[in-house]
Amino acid sequence: MGTDMIIDGHRHIVDSFEPILTEMDAFGIDKTVLVGIGVRDLGPVTIADSWVFRWHFLFRTLGMLKARQLVSSPTFQHNLLPNPRNDAVLAAIGQRPDRFLGFAFINPESAQAADELQRCLARGMCGLKLALVQYPTDLGGGKMAALCEIAAGHGIPVFMHLGLTAASSRADALVKAFPKLRFIIAHAGVQCFAETQALARRCDNVFVDTSSHIATAGKIRQLCAKLGASKLIFGSDIPVMCGGLAEALTKIDALTIPASEKAKILGGNLLNILPSVSTPTR
Repeated sequence: MGTDMIIDGHRHIVDSFEPILTEMDAFGIDKTVLVGIGVRDLGPVTIADSWVFRWHFLFRTLGMLKARQLVSSPTFQHNLLPNPRNDAVLAAIGQRPDRFLGFAFINPESAQAADELQRCLARGMCGLKLALVQYPTDLGGGKMAALCEIAAGHGIPVFMHLGLTAASSRADALVKAFPKLRFIIAHAGVQCFAETQALARRCDNVFVDTSSHIATAGKIRQLCAKLGASKLIFGSDIPVMCGGLAEALTKIDALTIPASEKAKILGGNLLNILPSVSTPTR
């Protein structure tokens, strides 16, 4: 990819960043956007690749049924933290700001949401992460608007994994209410693939993340063809819904587009969205 920076735009960290750095070096990843975790144990929410992801109709029906059963189960609810953990991300970006970026993982329904976002931004994070499956909220409500006001004030993007309810998955009104705020929709929109594609086509401030098993190679090809490479953000979602960087990178490498267009997906687009990013030191 020449001198173009490659950035994994979505990876989770539990504790030490050293193993992540080792894998990044092995695959030529210059920087990684780290996100904390919202559960006590990642094991029950780590999802292997499945044939269900290959056919969107099955994923939207059977897959979503299983997702709702998982999220509503007593085991999942016991595993869920009231507030996601961001300290491992803060430690990583504090020690290796040349290699790591951080998005603040926030529960929008928490009374501490605004304070935690401000704390993370004051210590160097450069994005807001919402997982609306685990932490649903009304995207058209006041709590979401308050967080978006903070994000807009700091010039940072909002990265959203859409939820399982209508209120937590319909982003149209929110996106239009904050036209200067950049939104990245995770995992090709999850069950809302067609809706996300249409929203990104209509709105200049909406981008689509390529991470996880859900964002299949076929979906990424379609998004690239319909929206153009300038709308896609490369990510992995390791270790939750991705087996490794090889899996994540292969989907981008397989696109039959010029290298300059792949470079946009692999890092150029995110660099344009984020506040100033330094050159990494190996």
